Amino acid sequence: MPMNIISPHRQRGATLVEVLIAAIIIGIGLLGIASLQVKALQGSTNAEFRAKATDLAWALADRIRANLTADNSYLANNNYNTDPENTISSCPTGAAVPDCTMIPGGSEIAEGSCSASDIAAEDIEEIFCGADFGIDDQLPGGTLQLTCTDIDTTDSDACTEGSEMTITITWQTRDDPFGAGDNTDRIVMPFIPGAAQ
Repeated sequence: MPMNIISPHRQRGATLVEVLIAAIIIGIGLLGIASLQVKALQGSTNAEFRAKATDLAWALADRIRANLTADNSYLANNNYNTDPENTISSCPTGAAVPDCTMIPGGSEIAEGSCSASDIAAEDIEEIFCGADFGIDDQLPGGTLQLTCTDIDTTDSDACTEGSEMTITITWQTRDDPFGAGDNTDRIVMPFIPGAAQ
């Protein structure tokens, strides 16, 4: 009966080098998957910020259209800031904005008497500082800029009826989650409010 002799040099499994190489390949693959997940999360967050900014810009445009006699008051920002470019980057301190609002049909509702300018001040406050829905609360580093391309520069109005107004909302995005790669994203919405009746 022949005897089976096992050679001591015969390989019986993976060597340590092969195991290390497999571990490195799996590790690289897992890092790639994690990187894709981070990028997907960044894209989702940036899309959410863009949707919020778009909603807020439309809301402000609708408020301006509902209060046409105060378009110049919207541009003045009612003491919200001293920037000549009408950029609001923080909520105001000091005197409170009057509690004014407007219902369809143009009637004013207030604790006291409200002018169109008072309504404009509250509209700006609600869009920028509104708790749980304003730019300051919803968009990191958010700013609001309202400008007008005046069609009649010979009159005293900063924004003559029928002029194009532009709402610009900016916020911070982070492209590099592990670095200081903060970038600014923005939406720019031009519109013509119309003319007061």
